[in-house]
Amino acid sequence: MPRVDDYLAARALSVAELQTRWPREVAARSRCQWFVEDDREGLVVPYFGQPRRVLWPEVKVSLPGSDQELPLTEQILILHYLQHTSGDPLIGRTIDFRQVPQGAFYWSAFVARAKKPLLETFGLNLRLYRKVAAQMGGAPQDLGDASAMYLAFPLVPIYHVLWEGDPEFPPEASILFDETIPQHLPTEDIAALSGASVYRLIGAARQMKGG
Repeated sequence: MPRVDDYLAARALSVAELQTRWPREVAARSRCQWFVEDDREGLVVPYFGQPRRVLWPEVKVSLPGSDQELPLTEQILILHYLQHTSGDPLIGRTIDFRQVPQGAFYWSAFVARAKKPLLETFGLNLRLYRKVAAQMGGAPQDLGDASAMYLAFPLVPIYHVLWEGDPEFPPEASILFDETIPQHLPTEDIAALSGASVYRLIGAARQMKGG
């Protein structure tokens, strides 16, 4: 399990690399919005449909209109997307995690981090999944018995697919990606982003039940 020091080191490495690049070029490649404010350049990065600001020369990630520190894991995912994306367009063919580079090696961690929580929370309650997915900006898909697509970053869609199960087969779940995803994020970040896509729904489901 990564320590805080590991996250801090990962963020520092990305910041140092992005500081050498032109913000406008980074914006064009990542399909993010470039802006100039008080003679400083920055980007607005959509993260699951919510705006995040990255301001140069510090390359600091924040919420719009706030200096509130975002979770380190979220900062790193945003910075890594800006750092690694090739800018290549989506091609509309999906793959699962085992098909990304070294995906088979990280498969058990991916299952524990993303697939299992998705299945355990929603596998027996697809009605709840559809309700939460709609609330959290998921675009319904014609896959499985319930599915939705979430645009984690402008070039990184994540698909959740659930099957209800029957007397012979238990419920099942899958998380899919556009075939281009290795061109936009390293494999470990794909796993982390998949987990983030699930846990934001779990949090919303808990609030919905509590309400």
